Amino acid sequence: MPPSTCSRASSPASSLDRNQQFSPLLRLPPELRNRIYELVLDVGQINVCFKKWEHKLRTRNGQRYYETTVGGFWCRILDKDQNPWREPKAAPPPRRGLKLLSPVCRQLYHETALLPFRLNAWSFESLHVMDRFVMKEKRLSLPHRRAIRMLYAQTVLPTAVEKYFGGLEVVVLETGLTMVRRVSENNPERGRTKTAAWDVYHRKWK
Repeated sequence: MPPSTCSRASSPASSLDRNQQFSPLLRLPPELRNRIYELVLDVGQINVCFKKWEHKLRTRNGQRYYETTVGGFWCRILDKDQNPWREPKAAPPPRRGLKLLSPVCRQLYHETALLPFRLNAWSFESLHVMDRFVMKEKRLSLPHRRAIRMLYAQTVLPTAVEKYFGGLEVVVLETGLTMVRRVSENNPERGRTKTAAWDVYHRKWK
Protein backbone atom coordinates (compact mmCIF):
# COMPACT_ATOMS: atom_id res chain seq x y z
CA MET A 1 0.00 0.00 0.00
CA PRO A 2 1.55 3.37 -0.98
CA PRO A 3 2.15 5.81 1.86
CA SER A 4 -0.49 8.49 2.27
CA THR A 5 1.75 11.00 3.99
CA CYS A 6 5.23 12.37 3.50
CA SER A 7 7.92 9.72 3.48
CA ARG A 8 11.06 9.94 5.59
CA ALA A 9 13.27 7.85 3.27
CA SER A 10 17.00 8.34 3.62
CA SER A 11 17.58 9.45 0.02
CA PRO A 12 16.42 13.08 -0.40
CA ALA A 13 15.82 12.73 -4.14
CA SER A 14 13.84 9.49 -3.92
CA SER A 15 11.97 10.78 -0.88
CA LEU A 16 10.95 13.95 -2.72
CA ASP A 17 9.74 11.99 -5.74
CA ARG A 18 7.78 9.57 -3.56
CA ASN A 19 6.20 12.37 -1.55
CA GLN A 20 5.10 14.23 -4.67
CA GLN A 21 3.69 11.02 -6.12
CA PHE A 22 1.80 9.64 -3.13
CA SER A 23 1.04 12.55 -0.79
CA PRO A 24 -2.47 13.96 -1.43
CA LEU A 25 -1.32 17.32 -0.14
CA LEU A 26 1.81 17.58 -2.26
CA ARG A 27 -0.07 16.51 -5.39
CA LEU A 28 -2.18 19.66 -5.14
CA PRO A 29 -1.24 22.74 -7.22
CA PRO A 30 1.06 25.18 -5.32
CA GLU A 31 -1.72 27.78 -5.12
CA LEU A 32 -4.02 25.38 -3.25
CA ARG A 33 -1.22 24.18 -0.98
CA ASN A 34 -0.35 27.75 -0.07
CA ARG A 35 -3.98 28.44 0.80
CA ILE A 36 -4.08 25.35 3.04
CA TYR A 37 -0.85 26.42 4.72
CA GLU A 38 -2.36 29.83 5.45
CA LEU A 39 -5.51 28.30 6.96
CA VAL A 40 -3.42 26.11 9.26
CA LEU A 41 -0.59 28.48 10.22
CA ASP A 42 -2.27 31.91 10.25
CA VAL A 43 -3.45 31.85 13.87
CA GLY A 44 -3.52 35.59 14.63
CA GLN A 45 -0.94 36.57 17.23
CA ILE A 46 1.93 34.60 18.75
CA ASN A 47 2.77 35.90 22.20
CA VAL A 48 6.13 34.81 23.63
CA CYS A 49 6.23 34.49 27.43
CA PHE A 50 8.74 33.40 30.02
CA LYS A 51 8.18 31.42 33.21
CA LYS A 52 10.83 31.43 35.91
CA TRP A 53 12.14 28.20 37.34
CA GLU A 54 10.70 27.67 40.82
CA HIS A 55 12.25 25.72 43.69
CA LYS A 56 9.87 25.26 46.61
CA LEU A 57 10.76 23.61 49.87
CA ARG A 58 8.37 20.74 50.67
CA THR A 59 8.02 18.24 53.50
CA ARG A 60 6.85 14.66 53.06
CA ASN A 61 6.96 11.96 55.73
CA GLY A 62 9.20 14.16 57.81
CA GLN A 63 11.68 14.58 54.97
CA ARG A 64 12.37 18.00 53.50
CA TYR A 65 13.02 18.34 49.79
CA TYR A 66 12.84 20.89 47.00
CA GLU A 67 10.14 20.64 44.37
CA THR A 68 11.22 22.15 41.04
CA THR A 69 8.83 23.66 38.54
CA VAL A 70 10.39 23.82 35.11
CA GLY A 71 10.56 27.27 33.54
CA GLY A 72 11.61 28.74 30.22
CA PHE A 73 10.13 30.36 27.15
CA TRP A 74 6.72 29.34 25.90
CA CYS A 75 4.18 30.86 23.52
CA ARG A 76 0.45 31.30 23.50
CA ILE A 77 -1.95 32.15 20.68
CA LEU A 78 -4.08 35.29 20.93
CA ASP A 79 -6.41 37.09 18.55
CA LYS A 80 -4.59 39.44 16.19
CA ASP A 81 -6.44 42.48 17.60
CA GLN A 82 -6.02 41.50 21.25
CA ASN A 83 -3.79 43.60 23.49
CA PRO A 84 -1.28 41.04 24.82
CA TRP A 85 -0.52 43.17 27.91
CA ARG A 86 -4.14 43.72 28.97
CA GLU A 87 -5.91 40.42 28.53
CA PRO A 88 -9.57 40.64 29.63
CA LYS A 89 -10.21 38.85 32.91
CA ALA A 90 -13.34 37.16 31.55
CA ALA A 91 -11.54 35.80 28.50
CA PRO A 92 -11.04 32.01 28.28
CA PRO A 93 -7.49 30.76 28.76
CA PRO A 94 -5.52 31.30 25.54
CA ARG A 95 -4.52 28.32 23.45
CA ARG A 96 -0.90 27.36 23.91
CA GLY A 97 1.55 26.37 21.24
CA LEU A 98 1.32 26.11 17.48
CA LYS A 99 1.09 23.07 15.24
CA LEU A 100 3.79 23.15 12.58
CA LEU A 101 3.99 21.38 9.24
CA SER A 102 7.73 21.88 8.70
CA PRO A 103 8.90 18.75 10.65
CA VAL A 104 6.81 16.41 8.49
CA CYS A 105 9.14 16.19 5.50
CA ARG A 106 11.77 18.12 3.57
CA GLN A 107 9.39 19.69 1.03
CA LEU A 108 6.94 20.88 3.66
CA TYR A 109 9.85 22.35 5.58
CA HIS A 110 10.94 24.44 2.60
CA GLU A 111 7.37 25.52 1.84
CA THR A 112 6.17 26.34 5.37
CA ALA A 113 9.10 26.98 7.72
CA LEU A 114 8.82 30.78 7.49
CA LEU A 115 5.03 31.08 7.32
CA PRO A 116 4.29 31.20 11.09
CA PHE A 117 6.62 34.20 11.28
CA ARG A 118 5.35 35.93 8.14
CA LEU A 119 1.60 35.39 8.56
CA ASN A 120 1.16 36.20 12.25
CA ALA A 121 1.66 39.20 14.49
CA TRP A 122 4.35 38.60 17.12
CA SER A 123 4.45 40.01 20.63
CA PHE A 124 6.38 39.48 23.84
CA GLU A 125 5.30 39.39 27.47
CA SER A 126 7.58 42.32 28.30
CA LEU A 127 10.50 44.33 26.94
CA HIS A 128 12.81 42.21 29.07
CA VAL A 129 11.47 38.98 27.55
CA MET A 130 11.83 40.39 24.02
CA ASP A 131 15.38 41.55 24.68
CA ARG A 132 16.37 38.20 26.17
CA PHE A 133 14.63 36.08 23.52
CA VAL A 134 15.66 38.09 20.46
CA MET A 135 18.88 39.94 21.27
CA LYS A 136 20.67 38.09 24.08
CA GLU A 137 19.81 34.45 23.47
CA LYS A 138 19.17 34.90 19.72
CA ARG A 139 16.32 32.40 19.63
CA LEU A 140 15.27 33.60 16.15
CA SER A 141 17.46 32.69 13.21
CA LEU A 142 18.14 35.30 10.53
CA PRO A 143 15.48 33.95 8.11
CA HIS A 144 12.91 33.68 10.91
CA ARG A 145 13.29 37.18 12.31
CA ARG A 146 13.39 38.75 8.82
CA ALA A 147 10.15 36.94 7.98
CA ILE A 148 8.28 38.72 10.79
CA ARG A 149 6.17 41.49 9.25
CA MET A 150 4.05 42.65 12.21
CA LEU A 151 5.37 43.18 15.74
CA TYR A 152 3.59 44.40 18.87
CA ALA A 153 5.92 46.29 21.21
CA GLN A 154 5.38 48.15 24.46
CA THR A 155 7.50 51.11 23.33
CA VAL A 156 9.16 52.41 20.16
CA LEU A 157 11.87 49.99 19.12
CA PRO A 158 15.50 51.07 19.37
CA THR A 159 17.07 51.42 15.93
CA ALA A 160 19.38 48.47 16.59
CA VAL A 161 16.43 46.17 17.38
CA GLU A 162 14.47 47.36 14.34
CA LYS A 163 17.44 46.64 12.08
CA TYR A 164 18.05 43.30 13.77
CA PHE A 165 14.56 42.12 12.80
CA GLY A 166 15.14 43.42 9.30
CA GLY A 167 11.73 42.86 7.69
CA LEU A 168 9.22 44.70 9.89
CA GLU A 169 6.39 46.41 8.02
CA VAL A 170 4.01 47.20 10.91
CA VAL A 171 4.84 47.96 14.56
CA VAL A 172 1.93 48.39 17.00
CA LEU A 173 2.63 49.94 20.40
CA GLU A 174 0.82 49.17 23.64
CA THR A 175 -0.97 52.54 23.41
CA GLY A 176 -2.47 51.55 20.05
CA LEU A 177 -0.13 53.81 18.09
CA THR A 178 0.58 51.99 14.84
CA MET A 179 3.57 52.59 12.62
CA VAL A 180 3.47 51.36 9.02
CA ARG A 181 6.69 51.28 7.04
CA ARG A 182 6.59 53.08 3.71
CA VAL A 183 9.37 52.75 1.16
CA SER A 184 9.73 55.38 -1.57
CA GLU A 185 12.15 55.80 -4.46
CA ASN A 186 14.20 58.96 -4.93
CA ASN A 187 15.72 60.11 -8.21
CA PRO A 188 14.66 57.05 -10.20
CA GLU A 189 16.79 58.15 -13.17
CA ARG A 190 19.89 58.23 -10.93
CA GLY A 191 20.05 54.73 -9.60
CA ARG A 192 16.67 54.55 -7.86
CA THR A 193 17.77 55.01 -4.27
CA LYS A 194 15.16 53.98 -1.71
CA THR A 195 14.25 55.63 1.56
CA ALA A 196 12.01 54.26 4.31
CA ALA A 197 9.71 56.17 6.64
CA TRP A 198 7.05 55.25 9.16
CA ASP A 199 3.46 56.45 8.72
CA VAL A 200 1.69 56.72 12.06
CA TYR A 201 -1.97 56.25 12.94
CA HIS A 202 -3.99 54.99 15.91
CA ARG A 203 -5.83 51.71 16.22
CA LYS A 204 -8.21 50.29 18.80
CA TRP A 205 -7.43 47.10 20.59
CA LYS A 206 -10.10 44.43 20.71
